[in-house]
Amino acid sequence: MNSAQNTHCILFISTNDGSDMRINKEVRSLAKHADIIFLGVGDKANCYVSPYCKQVFLIRGKRNSAFVLIKQVLVFLKLLVTKKISSIHVINEQLYIFFYPFLFFKHTVLDLFDSIFLRKNIGGEKLKWIKQLVYWPANKILVTDENRYNLMPQAVHSKCLVLPNFPEYFSYDAEKESSAELRILYNGWMGLSRGTEIIEGLLETKLPLTIFMAGWFSDDYTAALVKKYPGNIQFLGTIPQRQALKIAQQKADYILCVYAPINQNNINASPNKVYDAIQTRTPLIINTEVKVSEWVKINGLGFILKKYHIDDYTSLYNDLNKAKGTFKFSDELKMHYTWERTEDNLFKAHKIK
Repeated sequence: MNSAQNTHCILFISTNDGSDMRINKEVRSLAKHADIIFLGVGDKANCYVSPYCKQVFLIRGKRNSAFVLIKQVLVFLKLLVTKKISSIHVINEQLYIFFYPFLFFKHTVLDLFDSIFLRKNIGGEKLKWIKQLVYWPANKILVTDENRYNLMPQAVHSKCLVLPNFPEYFSYDAEKESSAELRILYNGWMGLSRGTEIIEGLLETKLPLTIFMAGWFSDDYTAALVKKYPGNIQFLGTIPQRQALKIAQQKADYILCVYAPINQNNINASPNKVYDAIQTRTPLIINTEVKVSEWVKINGLGFILKKYHIDDYTSLYNDLNKAKGTFKFSDELKMHYTWERTEDNLFKAHKIK
């Protein structure tokens, strides 16, 4: 937290415990110019934003449960009354809607990581009047790229700012450890629509393979996979982004970045892993159904799967093993796609710079 006395105080609300990589970048940036009060869900063990916050309030319990949401709202109301809140920052519509009537009274920034409308395949002008009603209290809406900006209804474009999910410039420079086996980093939100099927298929080949897993399990099936393959999977828990980047650069042959094409949210994903790949010079594995895969292909940033559902995992393993070490990364891209070059839109959203 900035040691100087700030006149601007931001109430930052999420269902995360302060370990999410994008939330960490945002809080660290905002803390340069404002006092941050963080209201999240979980325990303090993985709350990496704590050093940058004036106060942290974490609700213990199951994320998105009625009990936790009610308790969050009650803490929110208490903070509104007892603290001089200048602006409010809320992650995603699913949480934002529970604070809806109170947001009209404060400058509000809605931060869209995963839009509920895109998850339901309701993009663009579909249900326009409902979206206008939902977004009414928000003074500014942050979206992760131009594609998602264009999927917002025209009526709210004036409220929208693009805040790409770029990593901070990564200056750590170490030679990648050589290995005859295939090594894949599978991190972030891990689940059956985000790569677990592909990891399991590769493991079932019994070919030499190490999987570095770090982050959050979105389902029990993925968590069980760690126990099923203890010799192949190194589960690192929830770790800071810089540690994940070090693992990618030093140990991994690929970063897994796949999305089952089950909804518009996945097809139009704006994954930070694309830019993690650039910063660490570690190629991606990405499926062609994800729109950003075309940009990955044009820039030679990784291995493109023809589809999310794989027919032959032995052939895939052999192709990945053959291709590793053949990808070249541009220093120009590394300098351009950094958080430091884009964080100004975060300050503009809160009117603090």
